Amino acid sequence: MGKINELKDYIQESIDNGATTVEEIHKSLANKPFEFLERIHLSGERVARFQDIHHRTIGNVYEFIRTLNRRVGEIATDLLIRLNLNDKQIEMGRSEPSLCKAVTKLNKPCKNKAIPGSEYCYVHKGK
Repeated sequence: MGKINELKDYIQESIDNGATTVEEIHKSLANKPFEFLERIHLSGERVARFQDIHHRTIGNVYEFIRTLNRRVGEIATDLLIRLNLNDKQIEMGRSEPSLCKAVTKLNKPCKNKAIPGSEYCYVHKGK
């Protein structure tokens, strides 16, 4: 289960980092109108209050994404434990199909790949 957990953790970390990066960019872009208001001397307590509300709202949205990501990670961990998967089972599932076990009419081993779940290829299955 180690490799699956590593993959799950990597995906979770990537989503968290991505959300943080997008949040920073979002705040930077969203701050442009407030910077403009300051340049034309329309700043003050009211503008600062709107800016603060705006930044907190953006922060809440991205914090929700990160919280949801953590919760999905917890659910994924629980499911993996319940399925009781281990690294060997996963590696076996990813391995290349073996070659067909049949022998051709020329008395040579078949070079086709076996159908998943069978020892024989599509040509020799059922013979």
